[in-house]
Amino acid sequence: MLKKGFTLIELLVVIAIIGLISAIILVNARDARFKANNANIQSLMHQVRNAAEMNYAENGETYDQVCAAGDRLSSDGVFGILKTAIEKENSGQQIVCIEASDKKSFAVSSPLMAKQDKYWCVESAGLSQEIDNPISGPFCQ
Repeated sequence: MLKKGFTLIELLVVIAIIGLISAIILVNARDARFKANNANIQSLMHQVRNAAEMNYAENGETYDQVCAAGDRLSSDGVFGILKTAIEKENSGQQIVCIEASDKKSFAVSSPLMAKQDKYWCVESAGLSQEIDNPISGPFCQ
């Protein structure tokens, strides 16, 4: 008697192997997407600092107009464009922006996507770093 085709067990084993490989690939693809989002957030935050430095030079050596009321990044001009782009990368999470009372220093932090409870911070002194908590003053902690 000639055997034609595969047995049910053989087909189920092949399907199980394909499912396992697919699950591994999907997890790795998700991690890669989060890491790409983090790289974009870091780049955009660097651009925020650059825009703030240009604002500083144009506005009488103050960082006025970088932060808005309520410790938020300003929505005006280039800051509004950068704010929208960062919120797109961090799934709309809050971007904290704090200026010193004399408007001579500032810091901005945004949550990172690939790491739970981690934030990326830039400040007027030129520091860019990962921090554990949102900023509470015009400096990265």
